[in-house]
Parts: sequence; C-alpha cells; structure tokens
Amino acid sequence: MKTKVCRNLSGGIALMLVCSSPTFAQTFTSGSTGALGAFAPATNTTVTLPPDGVLNYTTVTIPAGVTVKFSSNVANTPVTLLATGDVSIAGTISVDGQNGEAPKPTTSAGGVGGPGGFRGGNGSGVNGSIAAAAGQGPGGGANAPLAFNTPGIDGTYGASGNFISLIPLFGGSGGGGAFTGTSSGIPTFSGPGGGGGGGALLIASSTKITFASTGVMSANGGAGALNLFGSCGGRGGSGSGGAIRLVAPQILGNGSIAALTPATACIIAQATGRIRMEAFTNTLSGTINPAPSLVASPGPVTATSNPALINVPSLTITSIGGVAVPAIPAGSYATADLSLPAGTTNPVSVIVTATNIPLNTNLTMKLVPIAGNPSLFPVSVLSGTPSLSTTSSDVTFPSGQVSVLNVFASLTITAGLFPFIDGEETDHVLMAATMGGRSTLTLVTKSGKELPVSQLSQEDQLKVVMAFDAMRNETR
Repeated sequence: MKTKVCRNLSGGIALMLVCSSPTFAQTFTSGSTGALGAFAPATNTTVTLPPDGVLNYTTVTIPAGVTVKFSSNVANTPVTLLATGDVSIAGTISVDGQNGEAPKPTTSAGGVGGPGGFRGGNGSGVNGSIAAAAGQGPGGGANAPLAFNTPGIDGTYGASGNFISLIPLFGGSGGGGAFTGTSSGIPTFSGPGGGGGGGALLIASSTKITFASTGVMSANGGAGALNLFGSCGGRGGSGSGGAIRLVAPQILGNGSIAALTPATACIIAQATGRIRMEAFTNTLSGTINPAPSLVASPGPVTATSNPALINVPSLTITSIGGVAVPAIPAGSYATADLSLPAGTTNPVSVIVTATNIPLNTNLTMKLVPIAGNPSLFPVSVLSGTPSLSTTSSDVTFPSGQVSVLNVFASLTITAGLFPFIDGEETDHVLMAATMGGRSTLTLVTKSGKELPVSQLSQEDQLKVVMAFDAMRNETR
C-alpha cells in the first residue's frame, strides 16, 4: 500500500491514494519473509529503501553508537521494517526531516521530508521575484505573504484530527517558505526555506522489540531557516514531527522516542507528530515525546501480517490533460514526471478513479503550486458503479510552475451504520487524500463534531469496515 505523486512542468500533478482499515485477532506475526536475513550494522548506515519501502528481516540489532538512516525511494513511501524475530535497539534509528535552506542569491529550497514525510516550501526569490511556497502535506504550513521579512508558517502533522491509529501511515508536513530578506534595506537574498516534515516509520516484530537505555528512535521535523540577521522575524516555517508505530507481542526496555518539531528559540509551540505502540505486553519506559497511543494488542501491519489489513475506499488521479499518470513518479520539483502537450490551455481536465466509494460522494481538488497560494476546485459527480467509478475536475494550473494536487472526498453515509460520537449519530465521513501520503477517514456529526476513524476503538473500527461493505451493497 502506498501513495504515488506525479508532478508536471506545466503544473500537473497526480496522486494515488490507498486507504486501509484493520481487522483484529489474538495472535500476531509481522508478515516478514525474512528474505534480507539478519540486520546488524557495525557502523553508521544508510539503508536504501526498496520500491515499496518494506524491509523483510529475520532479526534487527542496532548496537550502541551506531546510527541507521534511510534513503527515500522514488515513491517516498514510509519505512516499514519487519522482522520474524527480535528487534533490539541500543543505537539510533532516524527518519528526521531536513532543515530549510538559508537565504542566498538564488532561491532557497525547502527541506526534504524524512521517508514518507513532506517537503518544506521554497523561500521567495530575491526582491519577491518568485513568491514563497507553502509546505507540502495535509498540514503544510502556509507560505509568507508578499511583505519583506515575513515568516512562513510551521507545518502540523495532519489537516485535522489526531490520526492515532497511524493506519494508513504517513509522515509530517513541511513548513512554509518565508518572504525575501533585506540587507541595509536592499533585498539581495532569497527568503529562507521551510523545514521538511519528519518521516514515517513502522517497526513490527513477530516476537519482541527491546530498547536499551542508549536506544534512540526519532521522526523529528526539520527547522525553518532564519533570515539574514539570524532572527525569527522572517524565518521559514519548521516541519512538523512525523510518525512512529511499533507493533509486537512485547515491547520492552528503556529508551528515547521522539516525533517533534525541532526545539528552537523561534518556535513557540512544537508541532508534534504521532507515536503508537501496540503489544500484548508493554513495559517500555524512558523519554517518549509526544505521549504515545497505547494499544493492548498488536494491530494489522501489511496484507501478509496476522492480523492483516483490509482494503476500503481509494482514489486515484489517473490522467491530466489526457496524459496518463506514470506508475511510479519521482515526485520531485527539480524534474517533472508529467508534461502537458504543447498548446494545452487552462482549465485542464483531471480524471479521478474511485473504488468502493458511493456515487453520491462529494469530492474537492486542492492545488498547491511551487510558489504562491493553494487553490480549490470542484469535482464532478462520480459515474459508474460503487465498485469502480470515475469523475473529473477542471483545474487551472499556474503557468510555468510545478504543482501538487490533493483530492478530498466527503462520504455521505447510511444512517445507523456508523458509530456514534458523544451520543450523536454520524452524519458523513470525510476522506482526505494527501500529497505523498495515504487517505484518512474522519467521522462528522450534524453539529460538526469530528472524530478520526483512527481514534475509534478496535470494535468501532470494524463497524466502519462493515458499514462501507453495507453501503456498497445498497448502491449496487
């Protein structure tokens, strides 16, 4: 399960979304094939992720003094580290985001997110020749307005809700780029870049995960760069913390786990990521920040784990301006994955394919350009069957820019099928598709109360899965 992103030199973007919900059982196996054998690096190591981001080990042993990092794959998937046996951590495992670039005579780039995380926004061009860019991701920080020495906004983990279950798993959002700095009142440098969001890390063992007192695990966001004078006034926004999920029959020991915005003098309130630990026995102590979500049994990890994931609604942007979306786009601002034919004019038709979604579902398209403010576009009504349907949106792309598209679905539900929220009946379900991440589901009542599906009990999450099955049957 992964999200794919395709960018276009003329502004096109494609996003493939997969949303999964869990089933539960009383036993647990990680689903690792053990194909990579034992992982026990003796020195600092950067692991190159395979295309799906899944690493299948027998055992994992990180010695004290050794740091393990990961090189993002083309699709920027989370790190999924599976083991048939024990995982022992005495050293460091990091999926931190990178800092934004400092002001310079050319444009300052936003920091790259950790694997599965999102990039920070670029700073403005010299003298405002190019607008600053917003941070990427569902909680991407806004770009600075067109005023000298104005800061970008820090990223937050998600658009709304706490996403406690971390199913689906995605990393932190990037901070917004800042507007150009000045030297003696003369703008000679670019605006500072925003920091990248912390990455997304899943570690699952069929036996146990043990931390030594020296063990460290981090998915921290990158810092936004400061302005020319080293002050906070025109800094780039910092990336939010990412996500860490640990799953095993036992989680033991005493270590340090963090998924935070970097602690700097410029940040008033840290934008925390998410940490979740699932185990029959959990005696882990130490410094864990933010406070983790604790579950008394291991949940689903992959389609081959026990328990296994079950597919629920999905959205895919399949073509832009008649050009098919590549199967595995690079998702880089530097090199576009999809270019529109010469002579293509705005607005451009974007085709979306949906599976297992009722035909009366409301969709919205969001465009985030490399420079400037995001825009929203309406999406036509779905046509086809609930099992497989299509729709389109007419999107106006900024000229000569690379852009990112997100698509959001608001699902109309059948009364009585979904769990209640504080005694109120669920009115509809919001499905949010994020650039570089998987879609998320949130229940919403008529009075406006919201509760992410990930915060429900295991029993109620199963009700949601069964409700979608009933809805599909009703509309066939």
